[in-house]
Amino acid sequence: MRWFALSNLEKGSLKVTGLQALCFRAWPYTEEDLEKAQHPYELPHRDFINLNIDLNIHGVGGNDAWGARTMDKYTIDGNQAYKYGFILEYDAE
Repeated sequence: MRWFALSNLEKGSLKVTGLQALCFRAWPYTEEDLEKAQHPYELPHRDFINLNIDLNIHGVGGNDAWGARTMDKYTIDGNQAYKYGFILEYDAE
């Protein structure tokens, strides 16, 4: 995906345009909230959006739920440097 936009009728909108394809994640939780919660109903209600803008996302796991390694085709080499760019545009409607 090359662009992503968030808008709030009261506060304006934010548009992210990647200079290459990017991965986006947006949710109303902190990383700590997600690590602590064992079930979705345990996630607190927040009044903000946590937006992650990434070049790539490492796979979440293997072929089973018992700790198998992530498949090689979904693994990112942590010993390699990566560069990416994006443009942020804010419109205060």
